[in-house]
Amino acid sequence: MRDMEEKEQTIGKRIKELRIQKLHMSQVDFADIIHVSKQTLYKYESGIITNIPYSKIEAIAKVCNVSPAYLMGWED
Repeated sequence: MRDMEEKEQTIGKRIKELRIQKLHMSQVDFADIIHVSKQTLYKYESGIITNIPYSKIEAIAKVCNVSPAYLMGWED
């Protein structure tokens, strides 16, 4: 069942999980690194904003050391 839940993760949940579990970083610090406001990062992570610009997806992926495809849920 856990595998199914992981595959159904949204991009926002993946971003939040990576930020907290892998980088141990606050929203403020992570938002500064990817050049967005804390409020925008919150909206990405909570799913309020779902059409995240590709430039931001690339920046997030680079900081988290994952592929953009992983963030999008296209690969595990």
